[in-house]
Amino acid sequence: MVQDPESADRSVFNRLRRAYLLALSLIALALIAEQILVNGFLESQENDANIVNVAGRQRMLSQLIAKRSVFRFFEQRNSVEIATETEEWLTRHEWLKRQLFDHPVFPKLNELDPTMQRMLALIDGVKTTSLDSIRARPQDAVLLDRSKAEQRVEEIDSLSEVFLERMDAIVAEVSVTASGKVGKLQQTKWWLVLISLGILLLEALFIFRPINRFVRRQFSRLAAEKDAQVTARAEAERASKERERSLAELQSLNQAIDEAALFATLRQDGAIIYLSRKFRAVLGLRDNPKERLLSELLHPDEGEQTYFANLFNTARAASWRGEWLIIDAAGAEHWLEVALIPARQRGSTTELFLLASEVTERKRARQALDLLNQERLLEEVERGKQRSRQITEAQEKERLRIARDLHDGIGQQLTSLKFSLESLRPDTPERNAEKIRQLRELSKEIIRSVRMATFNLAPPELTDYGLVAALEKMASELSRLTGERIVFQNKGFVGRLEPTAEINLYRIIQEAVNNAIKYAGANYILISLSSGESLLSITIDDDGEGFDPEEVAEEASGGGHGLANMEDRIHDINGRIFLRSDPESGTRITINVPI
Repeated sequence: MVQDPESADRSVFNRLRRAYLLALSLIALALIAEQILVNGFLESQENDANIVNVAGRQRMLSQLIAKRSVFRFFEQRNSVEIATETEEWLTRHEWLKRQLFDHPVFPKLNELDPTMQRMLALIDGVKTTSLDSIRARPQDAVLLDRSKAEQRVEEIDSLSEVFLERMDAIVAEVSVTASGKVGKLQQTKWWLVLISLGILLLEALFIFRPINRFVRRQFSRLAAEKDAQVTARAEAERASKERERSLAELQSLNQAIDEAALFATLRQDGAIIYLSRKFRAVLGLRDNPKERLLSELLHPDEGEQTYFANLFNTARAASWRGEWLIIDAAGAEHWLEVALIPARQRGSTTELFLLASEVTERKRARQALDLLNQERLLEEVERGKQRSRQITEAQEKERLRIARDLHDGIGQQLTSLKFSLESLRPDTPERNAEKIRQLRELSKEIIRSVRMATFNLAPPELTDYGLVAALEKMASELSRLTGERIVFQNKGFVGRLEPTAEINLYRIIQEAVNNAIKYAGANYILISLSSGESLLSITIDDDGEGFDPEEVAEEASGGGHGLANMEDRIHDINGRIFLRSDPESGTRITINVPI
């Protein structure tokens, strides 16, 4: 898709304008941030200066209070001054604690509280023992009180020195903190300067240079457009001639569409503006029915007419595609594939283009195909029901066979064992010995029959160890129990299959071997198992009497050799079974199952 050059230039200009405004905004933010930081630092510095001044005032007050207390000892005055200065001293100390609450020197300020309290107590003591009061007392008491007062003055002077040293240390730490703030401010100011310079550099690279190229490109394009206008005049004259020729071709094309296409132009309410000749022919109309509602011509039923009218109303906002069943004036049905497309705007009126193609024959063919598929589906369902009946009958026959084997085989043997036990007589030991030997043989035969029936019902090797182990066990057990030669060969298959596949394959092979023993009278049966990358192949060969596979396949009940049951099982596991039988060479059954 080719983009309009003017639109592209407008997009470039808008992008550059946004970038320029962003750069100016960043510079303004940097300047505002600098002013905020500087003002905040100045306020902080003013606060730090006040703290230093107050701390200096505190040092001065401590010295002044100590001196006034000494003067007070020698003359009864300065009481008001000391009280005022002491009050100021305490007030400023509390103010310092509030201002430096989160400062590391706060604990040191708290440590000054006992020193100040001691000094105040000593100052009060000096007040009560002034020089005039000492002179008014006896000589011995005067000497004692004077000595105590001098000690208090010396202690006041010592505490004042301690207060002064500690306050000097506090002021030094506050000064270091203020100096650190100045360093941080200078570093922050340099970062802001670097950011501003970086923004200016980015503006030069990504704004002013592109603007320069943009302006040059505009001048070049204006010059090219001036040259192109001269060429455009010649092209316009040639295009005018081409337009006249195209109009003639368009008129011919409209006539062809009118004859060959189903086309209509409609108002927003579905009224006909234009209807092609072929569309009129489909509807069974002769003339162009202008101003009539198309919905009234498409179907005689009022409900269908309302449906078509709603479609026309909906298609004003967006295109619509679908199939219509219409009935012409003669009552014949037609299937149309229809597209409704909103056309150009004329004030508040929207026109609709209707494009259609008749698909009646295709629709009928599809309906016939659907009917055929439905019939096939019904046939498949019926076939499934028949297969279910066959499986049920096969299960019932299997139960009947097991019951017959138990009754005719094990049941009769147990009855014979019972009669033989009852025939034993204590007075005929020689005959009893022979009968006991016969009873042993009969017991062995009963045990063999029970094992045979149990093995046929549920071999434990299949569940525990898989198909290969179960087939080996089946071959050896059937050989021992029937006296026939049954051989199993595994040609490289290892691993396990899904439980359902193993059970179905085992039952199919068991059915084939039992058929070979019972019906074919085989003396030698070979079971071979081999596998490739994606296919497992099993063959069962016997040397018995063959049969006609077609006759067996036609048996609907699934009886005979159980071929229908075998096919159902192999179908369940997506396998295939092949049967080849000959009366002279025996039977071969091949089973292929995807791995």
